[in-house]
Amino acid sequence: MLDSQNIDVWIDHMQSLHPQEMEFSLDRPQKVFERLRLTDRLPYLITVAGTNGKGSCVELLTQAFRCADIPVGSYTSPHLIRFTERIRVNGVEVSDALLIFAFMEVEKARENEPLTFFEFTSLAAFIVFSNAGLDVLVLEAGLGGRLDVMNLLDADALLLTNIALDHTKLLGDTRELIGFEKAGLLRNRQLVVCGDRDLPQTVVERADVVEVQILLLGQDFDFLDKDGDFLLVDTNGGTLTDLLTTPFSGGLEQLDNAACVVKLLKAQQCFDIPDSALEKAFSCAIISGRKQVLSDRPLIVLDVAHNEDSVRALSRFLRDFSIAGRVYAIFGMLADKSVVPALEHIVEYVDNWFIVELDSPRAFSAGGLEECLNQAANSRNVTARIMGRGDSVELWEEVMKILKDDDLLIVFGSFLLVGDILAHQSVTE
Repeated sequence: MLDSQNIDVWIDHMQSLHPQEMEFSLDRPQKVFERLRLTDRLPYLITVAGTNGKGSCVELLTQAFRCADIPVGSYTSPHLIRFTERIRVNGVEVSDALLIFAFMEVEKARENEPLTFFEFTSLAAFIVFSNAGLDVLVLEAGLGGRLDVMNLLDADALLLTNIALDHTKLLGDTRELIGFEKAGLLRNRQLVVCGDRDLPQTVVERADVVEVQILLLGQDFDFLDKDGDFLLVDTNGGTLTDLLTTPFSGGLEQLDNAACVVKLLKAQQCFDIPDSALEKAFSCAIISGRKQVLSDRPLIVLDVAHNEDSVRALSRFLRDFSIAGRVYAIFGMLADKSVVPALEHIVEYVDNWFIVELDSPRAFSAGGLEECLNQAANSRNVTARIMGRGDSVELWEEVMKILKDDDLLIVFGSFLLVGDILAHQSVTE
């Protein structure tokens, strides 16, 4: 059995265990989970699933529990810079020692089961949390839901952010098919809150089968935008909260996320979360790589937007700024994304493009991305001016040499790309 105290060695090991990066089946992780005997050692569980906004919702929930002095663990993926970002106890990243102990426990229980990277790391997170004396867990589901390793656990509450087109080769090419996969997380007697205002019928049908009510944004509750603050309201317009700060960078999608988080916390009956804790949480919550403004002059925005809906939201966000100079974009995506539809929402806004071929087996080649960019530009009757192709950090340094104070730089398209830039910045600062 591997006995290394180096996390990078463990990561290489985990990535070598399964011939595929993803395999949608619960049989293998279920066997290992049962050997670990974790079922009775985990606290109240909230699962966050959906296409976009999961990380933001996990952060808001985590901060709300922390501000109410309730011990909380959180799990997200992927990470941006450090693997330990994925597993946090009371907002603090897991230590290398505790993480390696958990890896060793999973490796021991695995025997000869070929776990995927995500399955292995998720089981390790469960071990960390089971030994941490927590009252609540907030876990981000991976792809889909029905056959996701998070579905080994019976969540007490489910926050379903939205259903949009992403990972279509794996989950299906319609919202109905993707909704069917997400709906696999539903349970009888579960608290379910959903932020999709046009819920796919497959989700509704699954809710009927398991006999669970879905509290739906726009139908059972909503928000009132108050110039940077918001109120949670019921369907009759009655207010359910005091005035709360809109978290993060604002925008409609973050108001949707915040409203769903508040509704879930108000509807659950296990913990007392006063409005004062919500306000404190929403005021201090920070999440990297989501419309993150790295600099004001010049304006530099990092966003992990990597599908059509999230790039559309990024475009809306950017158009609120008045840019006197040029708009530059450093852009890279994985090959399993619908690149052209995503770029169609932003291609008219960008003057100069720099194309990154990401360091991943799933990366879209620079040539393929250039072709997609030109297709998107043609569909909008504009020309995409490509100024460079290559490594993310090299392109970043190239843009820094020409960027003026009244210009805008957007870095978007992938967690990998944004993570590379944040890591580079942490080294150079």
